[in-house]
Amino acid sequence: MIEFGHFSLALAWILALVGTVGGMALGLSRQARLSHVEVLRRVTVAVAACLGCSLVGLGYAFVTNDYSVQYVWQYSNRDMPWIYKVTAIWGGMDGSMLLWCFLVAGFGALVARASLSYPRPLLPFLFGFLNTSPLFFTTITLFFTNPFRYLKAPMAMPDGNGLNPLLQNEYMAIHPPTLYLGFTGLAIPYAFCMAALASGQLSNDWVRLTRRWTLIAWTFLTAGIVLGGHWAYLELGWGGFWAWDPVENASFLPWLTATAFLHSFMVQERKGMLKLWNIFLVTLTYALTVFGTFLTRSGIVQSVHAFASTDIGWTFLAYLAVIFISALGLVALRRRELAPERAIASVFSREAVFLLNNLVLLSICFAVLWGVMFPVFSEAFTGQKQTVGIPFFNAVNVPLFLALVFLMGIGPGIAWRRAGLRQVARSFAVPFVGALLVAIAVTWSGITEFYPVLAYAISFFVVLSILAEAQRGLAAQAGATGSPAASPRAAVALFRRHRVKYGAHIIHFGVVVMTVAITASMAHKIEREFTIAPGETFMVGRFGLRLQEFHEETLKNYESVQAHVALVSAKDGSLIEVLAPELRFYPKNKETTTEVALRMGQREDVYLVLAGVDETGSKASFKIFINPLQVWLWYGAIIMVLGGIIVAVPAPRRVPAAQLGASRVAETA
Repeated sequence: MIEFGHFSLALAWILALVGTVGGMALGLSRQARLSHVEVLRRVTVAVAACLGCSLVGLGYAFVTNDYSVQYVWQYSNRDMPWIYKVTAIWGGMDGSMLLWCFLVAGFGALVARASLSYPRPLLPFLFGFLNTSPLFFTTITLFFTNPFRYLKAPMAMPDGNGLNPLLQNEYMAIHPPTLYLGFTGLAIPYAFCMAALASGQLSNDWVRLTRRWTLIAWTFLTAGIVLGGHWAYLELGWGGFWAWDPVENASFLPWLTATAFLHSFMVQERKGMLKLWNIFLVTLTYALTVFGTFLTRSGIVQSVHAFASTDIGWTFLAYLAVIFISALGLVALRRRELAPERAIASVFSREAVFLLNNLVLLSICFAVLWGVMFPVFSEAFTGQKQTVGIPFFNAVNVPLFLALVFLMGIGPGIAWRRAGLRQVARSFAVPFVGALLVAIAVTWSGITEFYPVLAYAISFFVVLSILAEAQRGLAAQAGATGSPAASPRAAVALFRRHRVKYGAHIIHFGVVVMTVAITASMAHKIEREFTIAPGETFMVGRFGLRLQEFHEETLKNYESVQAHVALVSAKDGSLIEVLAPELRFYPKNKETTTEVALRMGQREDVYLVLAGVDETGSKASFKIFINPLQVWLWYGAIIMVLGGIIVAVPAPRRVPAAQLGASRVAETA
């Protein structure tokens, strides 16, 4: 199977090269016959099929413990459960690059399958650019990070090194593939954009065609980022979910620019504006996915998420240069066709708010990028590597995020082109008063910090704005149809008629839920360290922690020290739950990890970490975090993903009654 996997990888590289060169040549010839386009379509699908076979070949080597393969020996061993052997496929650089190749080619194959309805002049260049990304990443995998290399040893190894203990977590089976689906899916809007520029097909068709693909990629990327945060929350034992780590930031950067594009493409569709801006956003988004891959695989930054340092960073930088140079050249060639059809008429208009929304998103993107690259720049210019930490990112980004959430409430409720001050006041009077009352109530309750009060007030403002927008829609529908505005049937009918609009509102509501949860968990967190002996109790907040016992045990894959701690009510001493945090030692890797004990609740999370046991074995040290409303962060993320699915999934086609009757007659004839 190893030879089969390697052969499939090499064949995929050849086919991707044929698809890239053939697509570009056919597009430049301006003589694209349907038969030629069909060949390109099948080649694009075949690239994905070959890479799928290659990935299966590597997976088979892991499942069968083939330690003659260097990559399998390095990231697997016989004692690992099967789920971690599957996870090990992308646990290192070589396998993760192969997975990336398959996913980006898979997206290209899906586009190829759907391309029969696309404008024909666009297709040759589209297939050419669809294959450039698989070609580049397959080149890296085949010639630089090949996972099918045999181990240079005189005899086959009886066992392997094993997967990094931090990655031996169930979430690592779904987090990297989900995140990669988001990254690789963003190659599709880039291919459409470049194909439109190269072919001169610069109507809104390419924007319309790429919207759904962008939404799908954005939804996967959102889910992948949150799953990564949940993994960090469960596995790293520091009580948080986001540390502005360089690799975390690398996944966040394209999310920001993709979000900006999802807002600004509506302005181009409706008003013929922001054409050049959208090309910039699409190109920058794809470039940031490549840049993120460069960060994790070049060793330029240090992170718990990063792969080992390699010497392939220059290839990513060269590809980034090709991306930007080709985009600039094509924009210069089509600069006349990219002129806006009209200008923004008023600051009080939806297009102006969307543009301001974009500027805030890009400001956050720049701040995060600057924080990531500051150590590199400081070392290059001063000879000393200096870093910026969480305080810098919070100080810059918290006010920008709150401004973004505020604009999220303003945008849908303001008119296109021009809105009068009276209409603006009428639309937002109730949300503004409600937000003011929430700010007063929160301050009166004892929360006096500026940003938490502002965050709660803005979140309530957005919720009221969403409800007001829904109420206006129901009222308009009732006026047009004569049906009751407040009935559930009317609400369902309105949602079906404007599914994309209200799906976006669901996404916005998820953002609000996450904003409240993040604010509460950060601003009102309780953190303590303590040492107790069996039978002793430590009081924190409305809880008590009584150590019952701790014991050692040895399993196949690791050794552990586990404590049993009774979580009791501080009010009456009643038992709530027995928590079991532990320390694990992995002999194969010679690494120690913490396994937190977590009690999730709607009100707060109780997060307990076993820090260690003293030399006498009579006392244990712990860290405890009380994180208010933490679980609502995950709920908000689920709401966002559901909203993204609602917007991205095409609505079922309605068959006219006459056509339906004719088909039934044909069936009975």
